[in-house]
Amino acid sequence: MKINKLEVLGYGKWHDVSFDFNDDNLQIIFGNNEAGKTTLLSLIEGILFGYIDGRGSTYEQYIPRDTKSYGGKITITTDDNLHFILTRIAGTHGGELSIYDIDNDMQTSNDILEKILGPIDRDTFEQLFYFGDLDIKQISKLSKNELVSRIQKVGFVGSDQWLELRDKFDKEAKELYAPNGRKPPLNQKLKAYDNLLDKIDEKKNSLNDYNHLISQKNVLEASIDQATQKIDELEKKMTQLNHFKQVWPVYQQLSSLEHSNFKFKDGFSDEDVKYFNEITNHLFLINQQIDSIEKSTNQLNDSMNNDDDLKKFNKYKNEIDKMVQSFSKVNEQINQLSVNQSMINEINRQNSRQIVASRDDIVSIEEVKQQLIDLQTRKQKPSNGFSIIGLIGVVFGIAMLTVLPGVLKVVGIIILLLSGIYTGSVKFKKNDDTESNEKRDELYNQLINYGNRYSFNVENVDDWLSEQKYLARKTKDNNQKAKYEEEMNQLNEILKEYFTEWKKVFSGLNINDSFDNQLAQIRTFLNKMNEENAINLRNNNQLQNYLKQKSSLIDRQIQYKKDYSEFLSTRKVDNGDEFKEVVEQQRNHSIKEAQLQNVKNQITEDDVKVLDTFSDITELEKQLNVTNAEITSAKQSLLNASQQIESLNIQLKHVIADGTYNELVQKQSNFEAEINEMVDQWISIKLANSWIDESLNIATADRIPLFESKAKEFFAILTDNRYTGITYYKSKLKVTRDDKTQFDAGELSRGTLEQLYLALILSLSVVFGNDYRLPLIIDDGLTEFDQKRTGNAIKLLGDIGKKMQVIYVTCDSDILKLVDDKAVLNLNEY
Repeated sequence: MKINKLEVLGYGKWHDVSFDFNDDNLQIIFGNNEAGKTTLLSLIEGILFGYIDGRGSTYEQYIPRDTKSYGGKITITTDDNLHFILTRIAGTHGGELSIYDIDNDMQTSNDILEKILGPIDRDTFEQLFYFGDLDIKQISKLSKNELVSRIQKVGFVGSDQWLELRDKFDKEAKELYAPNGRKPPLNQKLKAYDNLLDKIDEKKNSLNDYNHLISQKNVLEASIDQATQKIDELEKKMTQLNHFKQVWPVYQQLSSLEHSNFKFKDGFSDEDVKYFNEITNHLFLINQQIDSIEKSTNQLNDSMNNDDDLKKFNKYKNEIDKMVQSFSKVNEQINQLSVNQSMINEINRQNSRQIVASRDDIVSIEEVKQQLIDLQTRKQKPSNGFSIIGLIGVVFGIAMLTVLPGVLKVVGIIILLLSGIYTGSVKFKKNDDTESNEKRDELYNQLINYGNRYSFNVENVDDWLSEQKYLARKTKDNNQKAKYEEEMNQLNEILKEYFTEWKKVFSGLNINDSFDNQLAQIRTFLNKMNEENAINLRNNNQLQNYLKQKSSLIDRQIQYKKDYSEFLSTRKVDNGDEFKEVVEQQRNHSIKEAQLQNVKNQITEDDVKVLDTFSDITELEKQLNVTNAEITSAKQSLLNASQQIESLNIQLKHVIADGTYNELVQKQSNFEAEINEMVDQWISIKLANSWIDESLNIATADRIPLFESKAKEFFAILTDNRYTGITYYKSKLKVTRDDKTQFDAGELSRGTLEQLYLALILSLSVVFGNDYRLPLIIDDGLTEFDQKRTGNAIKLLGDIGKKMQVIYVTCDSDILKLVDDKAVLNLNEY
């Protein structure tokens, strides 16, 4: 797995920021103290394994203060070249996780992360792939078992329980006996036993005839020594025979494995399994996408509107479009109906008036009115003796008589006559003013009489006359009303016919409603149908897009199925299960080969040569029985001699003057019994512990040699080949220099000791990175290195980066001089 990008939604000091990682596997994250480096590492670990909750770990949380968002995203590429975005935000049980499949542009199952991580949990990740400051204080005390335990924890299922049991046995054994201890009960018993023997020796020296008895005892002891030597030889033989009996199952297993025929077929390697898994994963994801698209297309088909009204609307679309083109005209016709109706209503209103004057009276009233107007006009004309107009006429007439020749002088005469008449009339008017006032009063009284008869005021006579003229035109207006009504009937028929046509395509139209409302219903109907057609069109376009996607996916599905079929065909297997079967068989062969090597490590060639001389286990057991009988006979002889010594010891007891000697000897016997019992218990615990170690070592045998090999390789690189070996001797870590000199880890300089520890922890990561390729993270791990050692370490990290991603976090600016700029993510720039 490789991390390509880190996006922070909200975590500690960071929020709404993203970091693109280097395309190569070596990624340097640089920043000053408090720049937020460790915060980003914590976020990566939180996204992979879940965020730490607040119970007992409040300061390991990075809840931001200036945003409600909590969490982030990482974009990764898996070992089989698939691309995913892992998002984890605030939530229970470590946060809410979601995974997006970039290659197939869809959300996918969270089980993908479990497949990527395998058995690696947060605890194991921090032991194998995450390193902070190097703790070199403990390196000189580090035993092989402590390093092997890390390998066993992941390399052997259920190892936690075995390791707990082994630790329990270790504790019990140390509580019973410790080589340099004073408090354990067996240590105290042994010390008390030694003190007791000293006391017994003191008492022996005080006996008078002790030497005589001792002389006799020495003779017997010499014979006992001979018997004991013989017993020792027999017991050695017995031990060898028992050893041969113990390793007989191993010998049989070796014989069985050596005769096994491990045939390995081509095409079933780890690379083939990886390719097979890629194809099956692609098929699985494509099938999921096809199912998702089919669900979406079904939903779209279900949402498509295919009711009868819409079908009819689309069927008569051309006719409807033509009718829609008449909307403006129909609207005008409806408006005209309304206008005609208003005109008819007005005519009806005017016809309701009752008082109509006779034509003669109207003429008389008009004449009286006109006479009044004329009197008023004459009264306002000027009355001076000679009007200007008359004077002008006289002058003009005289001029024409003088100038014009012959007949044209008649025109001048006429003008002079008219001017004279006009001037005379003006003079006459002055004499007539008194008569006009009397006439005006008479005319005014006549109007009052007519007003009383027809109910109008003299001041409103003009309005009354206009009204009477309108009433006089009444007959003419009634004719116009008939025209309006005829036009309305025609418009009604046209509109009824128009809306009847609509009824054929719009069954919901209420033709009994007003034309305005019917037109409004039609507009609503058209809007609804057009909207539903638009929705159907959008859905249909989306449906076509889905079908194109599905077609593309099916093409890929067919290709992957073809690749899948060809993959199985070239390996002559019928299906994936059969392929997995063969893979499992070959893995079992590999395991058996490893078992064969492990079995060879458990039995020597000399043992095999000896065991080859036995036809079967029965013959071996016969020799065991014979040897056991000889031991029994020799022990009987030894017992007889011992009994004689015991008799001498009794005599010694009697001759000892001090009576406490017997008590001391009895106490010695009691001590020996207690010590033997405790020794048996201690040996049983140590044997059980050894058996657990051997079982775990067998289970992880394939990783331990690789780990040791990588550790030697890395240590050599870090020290410029000055140190070429790493070994364990009596549980102590030793290193070998290029001149073959060996040193305990504690004898090394601090810098070399750091290099040794770095080689060990990096080898652990690389060994497990072969099976579980997670990023290796080092947080300021080279702080004590000088420039030369730092350069070697960066070179080693670069080599490791060719196979797995290495993220090195530092505040040391000198590191930047050792790597390309593209490998550096500078947090000081954010």
